[in-house]
Amino acid sequence: EEGGDHHHHHHHRNQYQKQFETGHSDQIHDCQYDYYGRRVATCSSDRTIKVFDTGTTSSGGGSDGPAADQQGLETANATTLTGHEGPVWQVSWAHPKFGALLASCSFDHTVMIWKETSSNVFSRVYVTPKGFFDGSVNAISWAPHEFGCAVAACSSDGSVAIISCSNMAGGGWKSEKISNEAHAVGCTGVSWGQNDEIASCGCDNLCKIWTRVTNEGRGDSSNYNQQQQWRLKKELRGHADWVRDVQWAPNNGGSNVQQIASCSQDGKVYIWTESSNNSNNNDYHSVLLNDFKTAVWRLSWSVVGNVLAVSDADNRVSVWKESVAGKWTQIHSK
Repeated sequence: EEGGDHHHHHHHRNQYQKQFETGHSDQIHDCQYDYYGRRVATCSSDRTIKVFDTGTTSSGGGSDGPAADQQGLETANATTLTGHEGPVWQVSWAHPKFGALLASCSFDHTVMIWKETSSNVFSRVYVTPKGFFDGSVNAISWAPHEFGCAVAACSSDGSVAIISCSNMAGGGWKSEKISNEAHAVGCTGVSWGQNDEIASCGCDNLCKIWTRVTNEGRGDSSNYNQQQQWRLKKELRGHADWVRDVQWAPNNGGSNVQQIASCSQDGKVYIWTESSNNSNNNDYHSVLLNDFKTAVWRLSWSVVGNVLAVSDADNRVSVWKESVAGKWTQIHSK
């Protein structure tokens, strides 16, 4: 079934590798650090989510050395979140300004939102309504925090949706579709960019860029979560088979060039940028990062957004950096 081989490979914040026993009884599909690197959430085909303390209490200060990591990730203080009725494909932490919020998506046709209500106790505060999605929910992506408390999700039913919260007291969650027919046969990936646009990808070999119908200043955040209208801005054509993942570069380097990476069953990874000519036809220009000659499953940008990790069907992870001439070169481990 769709999603079965997804593995996430993320850049760890320190170079000391450590392994830990998760206690999951089946394949793990995702593993995500929170904003501070203090916690890691994992999810599995065993239908559970687990949250572990990393044993580091600093927000990346001087205690990242081997000594601080001797204790490693404690499995003893793992918290298990149950409620999904099928394999859980992805987990993702919201920005900490919204509290300790975790989103999850599953083969069971739902997105669930979990909140830490007291120390290491997580309660489910929202689940998408029955029948809202009519297929596996394959990917989720939180909005950059300045655009509010909202997470995009995409499904094998072909739809892309936004689950948002208008009031952080815990109430006011709602689900709205951007499109019921975003991708024929199914949608496999979604990413919310720092320019407040959403990228999706799917089984129609396409990536699509979605933008708000009105982009004039939203100074009044109170009506931010009223019925949002989104429109298709552009179809990105280039892949010759299912597109497996799409990811906006974080763009913390301050450049105003927004880069989008896409990877496909066709073995290719493309980097897309919007052409800067001032015409209104939204042209995007693509560069082939590499042809891996095997299906490419997952993409992960570094926090600064200038390094891309790629994981393929041969269980290889390679790391790439853009060189001066716009060519992408592989970084080889020493």
